Amino acid sequence: MVESIDREERLIKKQKLKINKKKAVRSLCILVLFIYALHVIWVHFLVNRYNKLIYPGVKVEGIKLSGKTQEEAVSTLRNKYINEILKKNIVIKIDNKMYTINYSKLNISYNLEDTIKNAFDYGKSGDMSYKYKIISSGKEKNFSLEYSYDKKEIEKTISKIQGECDKKQVSASITKGKNDKFQITKEDVGYEVDKDKLLRDIDREIGNRDIKDIIVDVKIEKVEPAIKKSDLQKIDTKISSFATDFSSSTANRANNIQVASKALNGTVVMPNETFSFNKIVGERTAERGYEAAHVIVGDKVESGLGGGVCQVSSTLHNAVVESGIVPTERDHHNMPVSYVGIGMDATVDYGNIDYKFKNTLGYPIYIECTTDDKKLTFNIYSNSKLTKKTYKLVNSVKTVNRSGKAVCEAKAYKVTYEYGKEISRDEINSDCYVK
Repeated sequence: MVESIDREERLIKKQKLKINKKKAVRSLCILVLFIYALHVIWVHFLVNRYNKLIYPGVKVEGIKLSGKTQEEAVSTLRNKYINEILKKNIVIKIDNKMYTINYSKLNISYNLEDTIKNAFDYGKSGDMSYKYKIISSGKEKNFSLEYSYDKKEIEKTISKIQGECDKKQVSASITKGKNDKFQITKEDVGYEVDKDKLLRDIDREIGNRDIKDIIVDVKIEKVEPAIKKSDLQKIDTKISSFATDFSSSTANRANNIQVASKALNGTVVMPNETFSFNKIVGERTAERGYEAAHVIVGDKVESGLGGGVCQVSSTLHNAVVESGIVPTERDHHNMPVSYVGIGMDATVDYGNIDYKFKNTLGYPIYIECTTDDKKLTFNIYSNSKLTKKTYKLVNSVKTVNRSGKAVCEAKAYKVTYEYGKEISRDEINSDCYVK
């Protein structure tokens, strides 16, 4: 009987325990659902709250804009950044001088509205869960403003700096007096501000987001002259000379020879420098003093400005070769000329045909050109060490038959002598003329 009562009591207890467990599970589920509902409500509330506001953690140029509308953000950025930036200065320091440019003079323009819109749109393109994740993470996102500015004030200031600090270098110069005596004027060292580098440095510093003034240090660069007195002092003797006659020339032709010769007289060509006849003589125009005279055009003789200038280039060519230099650019007339041997001329035509040579002697050369008594003379001076060898421009001419036509074939040679004895003969050009 007692055992029967105990079994009934245990059974009742088990049933109560099952009921309690079910109630607990049901309560827990209700609690979870309640918490989830609260979370969903909170997510919707929070996301909806930021629909018209900038998300947390968003900055522009380091300025916090979280929770602001686009209009508020624009106002905040103007007051805290742009208006402060416009008080900033660019300070250019050169030695003990300072030049100041205020930002307000640069007409700086920022893409403020576009940047604020990008900041406002940040995180708003995803679903509700993504938006909530961005809002709740607190992760910072910084946007930078783009800008443009007017360089006129900067360039104006740099021009002022150049005017006060720059000094043009002056190369040493040489003139020849009587008895082959040279007078040399010493060089003058120059100084200059590197404008391009300064502009780059300023442009780089303008991109500095700091509100403080920017300071740009500039060094004045020393500019060494291209030609120094010590270089020109090496010119001490005549190394070649060549002359042609223009006594039969018309007055206009003689004038043109004299004008071109005057332009060339006193020319200095440094070692490894390339000489250009057209660059030094310039275009043959009436404004430069040239007159109409006979010129060879193709295989015809016509009238044109600068007739006679080719006698100048041809005479120079012979003097150059006899100094030991072979031209790098030289062309011949289509017809033989009377003032130099066949194959020994050098025609020029501004803009089309030039006469050039590179100074390969290792010393500077000085070109003297005179036109005394209708005689055109080129004297080339350089260092006395070069006189151990002498040179001569010679030609060989023969007539050959080509396709039934008589053709004059002329070869020109640079002949080298040492102590009066020929040691080499080098062909420098081969020209043909149809008779």
